[in-house]
Amino acid sequence: MKIYLKDNNKRKIAYDILNIFLDHEEMDFTDDESDAEIKIGDGLVDITGLNFFFKTNQELKIILYDYLAKKTGYKSSWGTLTGSKPSKLLKNKSLGEIKNTYKLSDEKLKLLEKVKENQGRLSVCQDDFSLYINIPFCPTRCDYCSYPTLIGSHHDKGTYVAYLIREIEEINLPSNLDSIYIGGGTPSYLTADEIEKILTSINKKFTYKELTFEAGREDTLDIKKLEILKAGGVLRISLNPQTFNREILQKLNRDIDMDHFLKIYKAAKDLGFIVNMDFIVGLEGESVDDFSKNFPILQDLLPDNITFHALAIKSGSKYNEKGSTGEREDSLKIAEKIGDFTRENAYEPYYLYRQKNIISNLENVGYQRNNTAQRYNVIINEEIGSILGLGMNANSKLLTGKKFRNPRNLRDYYQDFEKNLLAKNEMIEELRR
Repeated sequence: MKIYLKDNNKRKIAYDILNIFLDHEEMDFTDDESDAEIKIGDGLVDITGLNFFFKTNQELKIILYDYLAKKTGYKSSWGTLTGSKPSKLLKNKSLGEIKNTYKLSDEKLKLLEKVKENQGRLSVCQDDFSLYINIPFCPTRCDYCSYPTLIGSHHDKGTYVAYLIREIEEINLPSNLDSIYIGGGTPSYLTADEIEKILTSINKKFTYKELTFEAGREDTLDIKKLEILKAGGVLRISLNPQTFNREILQKLNRDIDMDHFLKIYKAAKDLGFIVNMDFIVGLEGESVDDFSKNFPILQDLLPDNITFHALAIKSGSKYNEKGSTGEREDSLKIAEKIGDFTRENAYEPYYLYRQKNIISNLENVGYQRNNTAQRYNVIINEEIGSILGLGMNANSKLLTGKKFRNPRNLRDYYQDFEKNLLAKNEMIEELRR
C-alpha cells in the first residue's frame, strides 16, 4: 500500500495505525502522490479519491483505522489505541469515554478494569524508592532479543560484580526500599558465590518489601543457587521457558531440558518462592496447536504468576535481521486460548503494557493467582514510584520525570563509574529536598 504524506510529522501516526493491519513490507511511504492509495495533507485525507477532514491526530487515526478495517475485514480489539500503557487512561477517563474515543472492544475494557482493580489492592507510597540491578550476562542470545547483553562464559563476571557491589554500597538511597528487582540478561548465569556476594551487600544496606531475582533459564540453575537466593531474602523468582516447545526453543538458540526444568520448579516451590513464568505469543514457527501444548503443563504446575508477552520485533534482534513478523492470525487465536486458560484456572490480570511493533496489536499481560501480584511490575509500569538503576545499561527514572541511564557497555560503565554514581546521587538528593 502506497502512502503519501504532505507533512512528514504525521508519519508515526500513520505508521502506528497501518501496523495494526499490515506487515512492514506492505507499507510504502512514497514521495509521489500520483498513485498513492492514501494521501495525508493538512487536515485532509484523500483515500482513493474520497476526502475526509480531521482536526486532531486522534481523528486522523480513526479515519485510517476505519478504512483499513473495512479493506482488510479485521477490527483490532484495541481499536486505534497504540500507546504502551493503556491502563494510564483510567486515571483521566471513564471506561465509556475510552471505548468511544479509541474504539476499544468490551473485552479489552474489562481487561483494563480488572487490572485497575487488582492494582488497587497494592499500597504504594510515592516517597519510597525501588531499585533495579542489572546483570548483563547470558549463555546465548535468543533470536528475538535486542538487549545489550554479554554472551558466553569468557566474560569477567567477577570484576563486574565487584563494581556492582560498590554501586550498591555507595548509592545514597534511603535504607528502607519498596522493591528490588535483579534482572538482565540472565542473573542466574552468575556463579553461586557471585550471587551470594550481591545479596549480602543488598541486605547489609537495605530493607525492602519485595526482592525479585530473574532466574530465567533452567540451564543456569541448580539447587545450591536456589538455596542461596532463599537465604538471601529473595521472595520471588522468574523461571521463564517462553514456550515448552523444545523444537521452537532450539531454533531460537535457547534449549530446554524439561526434566531439569521440572526439578528446579519443584525445588523452588518447596523452598517457598513465588514463581513467575514468561511465555511469548507469536514465536516464529509456533502454531496455535504448538502453543496449546503449553496449557496442560501449566495446568499441572500452576505457577503463582504467568506473563504472556506478545512478540515485538525489535531492532538489533536476529528476528529483525531475518525480516520475521511472527504469526499474526495464529497469535490472535492463541490470545483467545490464553483468555480461556486464565479464566478457567483463576488467574487475574494485574499489569499490562504494550510495545512498538507488537504482533497483531496485542498486549503483554501479567497474571496472578491468590493475590500474588508483583509490586515492582506495577510500580514500573504505572510509574507510581521512583526507580534507581544500578549496573551496566540500567535505567533510573524518578517521579519528577528526571531520567538517567548507565552506559550501555562495560568499558564505559567501568571508566565513568564515579561520574555516573555522583550524577545519580545528585538526582536522589534533589528529589528528597
